[in-house]
Amino acid sequence: MTELVRHSLAMLRNPRLIAVHLAGNAALAAATAFWLLIPEAHIWQLLFAGISALAIVFIFLWIHAGTLAYGAEPAREKFADAFRPNTGRLVWMAVGVFILFLCMRTVDGWKDSTWQISGYVYSKAPSFLRPTSGPTSYANYLAYAFLILQWYVLPCIFLPVIAARVIGAGALAGLRTLARWQYWVATAVTALVGICLTRVIVDWVPGMTLGEQTLSLVLRLGIAYVLATAGWLITAGALGFFVRRSSTA
Repeated sequence: MTELVRHSLAMLRNPRLIAVHLAGNAALAAATAFWLLIPEAHIWQLLFAGISALAIVFIFLWIHAGTLAYGAEPAREKFADAFRPNTGRLVWMAVGVFILFLCMRTVDGWKDSTWQISGYVYSKAPSFLRPTSGPTSYANYLAYAFLILQWYVLPCIFLPVIAARVIGAGALAGLRTLARWQYWVATAVTALVGICLTRVIVDWVPGMTLGEQTLSLVLRLGIAYVLATAGWLITAGALGFFVRRSSTA
C-alpha cells in the first residue's frame, strides 16, 4: 500500500503535468463555452465550428491519454514520451471515453424514474419495511445508488481497461485490476476528494452581501478545481500502478 501511495503522489510532483491540467482543462472549458456561441448562418461558420470541435476533442484526448500513459511511470524523464501524440493512444482513449459516456448517460436517464420506482417498491414492500416518511426514503436511497453507480462504479470499471490499452497493455490487465481490493479503496478516496468534497465546497454559500458571495464563489470554484485536478491525477497514478503490475504479472 505504501508503494501505491508513493506511486500515485508522484503525479503531483511534476509541475509540467500540473500546469498542463490546470491551464489545459481551463482552456478547454473556455473554448467549449465559446464554441456554443458560434453562429451557424453561413457555411464558413459551420466549417469553423466543426474544425473547432475536432480541435477541442483532440486536445482533450491528448491531455488525458498522456496523463494515463504517464501514470504508468510517473518519472519526469518519461513526461515527453507520455505526451508525444500517438494515434493508437488517442483512438483507444476516444473509444473508451465514448462508451463510458454512453453508460453514464444511460444511468443519468434512470434518475427520471426514481420516484416511480420508489413508489412501486413502497407499495409492494411489507408493512414493517415501509418508512413513515413514505416513498421519500426509498427515493433518497435510490438517488444515492444511481449517483454512486454513475460517478464511481462505472468509471472504476472502465478506466482500468482504458488505461491498459492506452499504455499498450492488454485489456485483461485492466480487468485484473478490478479484482484488487486496494484499487477500489484507492479510487474511493480519490472520488471522495475529487467529486464529493468539491461538490460540498461549490454548494456551500457563505457571506451575506453580494460582493462577499461573489468573492466566495470565485475562491470556492478555484479550490474545487484544484482539488478535482489533484484527485484525477492521483487516480491516474493509481490506475498506472495497478495496470502495470497486472500486465507484468
